[in-house]
Amino acid sequence: MDRERGRTADVVVTAGDDCLGTFGPFPVDSPWWADVEPVAAHLTAALGAPVMVLRLIGVTGGEGGRGGRAAYHAEIFGRPRSGLLGPPPPGLDGLLDPAPRRAGWATAAGLRAALEWARQELLAAGRPARGDAEQVKTWNLSGLFRIPTAVGPAWLKATPGFATWEAGAMEAVARVDPELVPGVIAADAAHGWTLLDHVPGEDCWEAPDGIVRAMVGRWAAAQAAIARHRDGPRTACRTAPRGSWPGWCATSSAGRRSSG
Repeated sequence: MDRERGRTADVVVTAGDDCLGTFGPFPVDSPWWADVEPVAAHLTAALGAPVMVLRLIGVTGGEGGRGGRAAYHAEIFGRPRSGLLGPPPPGLDGLLDPAPRRAGWATAAGLRAALEWARQELLAAGRPARGDAEQVKTWNLSGLFRIPTAVGPAWLKATPGFATWEAGAMEAVARVDPELVPGVIAADAAHGWTLLDHVPGEDCWEAPDGIVRAMVGRWAAAQAAIARHRDGPRTACRTAPRGSWPGWCATSSAGRRSSG
């Protein structure tokens, strides 16, 4: 897999209901459209205020989720440095129009709400945030954010309503093999927000066969153990609506907090 070829980014920058202008094009080393951490970091450094990508709005010349010239919509959390933004491009009159099927983390209001929820939950858990949240990934299936705290980073993950409720699944797995999943600090099922402990280690994109076999074995054993439990998620967690998991797989739609 080609992980060397990067992409070019153009960004439309907004602040709430105001379209402030455009930034770019600029090169990004990572080719993957959903890998927005370097995009957000570049914008934040250049504009002098925190910036996060809301969504991908178009690509020219790329394929398979990578490469080409990618256009993004980003939200800035402050006043940008003057003279750096170009005029808004033509043909984007509907950029700020609401879309009923758009993910919450792909809207300015939804993103701000998720980040504020995470900060409040970290404060309640006794590990308040120690700086701005850092965006790592955004696409149609999730938004992922890293939040610094005094005892190490916490992770906010937002998922869509059609996805399996991950906090419940993680708690089920943790019952049989706690090291396979991160600890759940807090969860809000109604919004699809989960706040997680950091798991140290390295991303294994191209892991050797021995590691792959070991991990497949552990996951298979964990799934078998869950299935043997009378109230396990083999049926309940697949069919129950989000926020109403029965038995030991339960998690409240109002949010559940556990030690991490």
